[in-house]
Amino acid sequence: MVMDLSSKDNLLEGKAKWTTDALEALKLTFIHNINDLESAPRYQPGFVYQHFGENETIFGYEDLEVTVNYTDVSLYIYPEVRYKLKYKGDEDLKADDIVQLLKEQLPNDQLNMLVESKAEFHNHLIKQKAFKPFGELIRKYEGNGQKFEVFKITEGSPEFDAYLARAQTLALWYIEAAQYTDQSDEAWMHYFVYEVCDNGEGDGSKYRKFAGYSSIYRYYAYPDKIRPKIAQLLLLPKYRSAGNGARLLQSIYQDLWATPKVLDIAVEDPGDLFQLLRDYVDCMNCLSLTEFSPQHLKEGFTENMRIAAKEKFKIIKTQARRVYEILRYRSLNKNDEAEVKAYRLNVKNRIYAPQKKSEKDWKRMHAALDKEEALKAAASEIEIFEHLAKEYEAHVEIYQKVVDRLEKYPSIY
Repeated sequence: MVMDLSSKDNLLEGKAKWTTDALEALKLTFIHNINDLESAPRYQPGFVYQHFGENETIFGYEDLEVTVNYTDVSLYIYPEVRYKLKYKGDEDLKADDIVQLLKEQLPNDQLNMLVESKAEFHNHLIKQKAFKPFGELIRKYEGNGQKFEVFKITEGSPEFDAYLARAQTLALWYIEAAQYTDQSDEAWMHYFVYEVCDNGEGDGSKYRKFAGYSSIYRYYAYPDKIRPKIAQLLLLPKYRSAGNGARLLQSIYQDLWATPKVLDIAVEDPGDLFQLLRDYVDCMNCLSLTEFSPQHLKEGFTENMRIAAKEKFKIIKTQARRVYEILRYRSLNKNDEAEVKAYRLNVKNRIYAPQKKSEKDWKRMHAALDKEEALKAAASEIEIFEHLAKEYEAHVEIYQKVVDRLEKYPSIY
């Protein structure tokens, strides 16, 4: 039985007792059968600040557990809140209304996606048996004994827009600064990936379990092209670290490559993990280009490399340069000091290029300095060199992760 406490004695001193780390207390589940509510795997979110504030804490409970259950196909939500003690305060200080805080982050027209009874949730589980994916099937693939299908959606509808909104509630848990897309803007397009599962009814029938999605905005490029920019790409935790991210991204790439109007493909503010994924896939693709062969990589980043990467794989210039640096690092003879030094200087020059002055400006500035100012300028140069060294090491550390993955997984599919 849940106990309410009204005493505020020593509340400030004992506030930690009533304050819970929301990242630790909250878990997500994906349910197919109502009997799995207690036994389904629990997944920790990456972020909870959009729901519970910048401190990512929940006030007013002791031994708090919050489980946000999703139907695994249709993505309806049933939250369960459990605790040992609840603080019963006055108007100035009350326990957080957890369910209400969850509701406040839902789209205004999708508040009914959150249900507050097990019976309602069970009803959605029954209804989802009739679910059919939206859009066009563009690819099937297999991995780790599982079968997947990728669908493309280029036009909205009331039913799809509602489904997309439910899927994008997951982005708030896993993508920093995620927002819902404006489906009234026809420039949006989306890709959804599903695991194809047996219904278990003995008749060979299948159902498609939501595994992830990507939202892409098609920017206009004069005069008659488009520049797709990946805004979101999300895989559920169950499907990560198994090659599915690379397969989904490659499926998206291949579909966009086949679209004549696509000029190039970009990514909006990629996080560290997505950038690693992008680097791996782009490097894997560019390994097939003669322009990125080891003998050409030693010559530096060339216009031929940029053109080949763009024409064949729609890679933008900055990413093509990054691919060049990774692949050159991969082919580097680490025992050849001259070769390593040449590579290091090449990367440092690229890092420093946006901030360095022309030689003429630099000499003019030094000529105008007195002795004390010149010493300060020299000290500033030393700081710049130290910063460049740290930047270079940080880049190489990331590049090594990509190289390791290229060696471990020499094929995307």
